[in-house]
Amino acid sequence: MAIATGSLVAAPIDTSSALMSIEGTVEVSPVGTVAWQPAETGRVLTPGDRLRTGRRSRATVRLADLSVFRVNELSTLQILNQETKERKPMLDLKSGSSYFFSREKPADVQIRTPVMAGAIRGTEFNLTVDTNGESRLTLIDGEVVLTNDQGQLVLKSGEEGQAV
Repeated sequence: MAIATGSLVAAPIDTSSALMSIEGTVEVSPVGTVAWQPAETGRVLTPGDRLRTGRRSRATVRLADLSVFRVNELSTLQILNQETKERKPMLDLKSGSSYFFSREKPADVQIRTPVMAGAIRGTEFNLTVDTNGESRLTLIDGEVVLTNDQGQLVLKSGEEGQAV
C-alpha cells in the first residue's frame, strides 16, 4: 500500500467570464490598457476588462457563476470582482443598457452605474443608463436592493427603480 504525502493547495477561484456571442461592432479594452480592440466570440474576460458595443450591435457575456449578461447597443461596461471571499461578479454599467438572466440558484451579483449601486438577489432584470447617468432597473424576477446618496430602495419582482 502506498501512502501519498504532500500538502493541499487551494485551487484559485475562477473569476473569468467569456464572450458567448457578438453581433456587429464589439470591442474590448483589457485591464491595464486604454486601447480598444475588436472582440471575438469565446474571448475570456478577466476582472477589470472593459467591453463596449457599437450602433446596432450587442454581445452576450457568460459570467463566472454561469449567469448570462446581454449588453445592448451603444453600451460600455466593466466586469469587476467584489472584494469578498467568494469574489462574486460586479458589473459596472457606465452607459447603455443590458439584460441579466440566470436560471441557476438566485445570483448574488452587484451592479453599479454612475448614480446607484445594487445588490441583485434574483434571476432576471433590465438595466439602462442614459447619457446623463440617469439609471433605471426593471426587475422581472427576484429582488434587488438599490442604494445611492439619497438612501435605499428594495425592489421585488415586477417593480422598477430609477435614480438621477
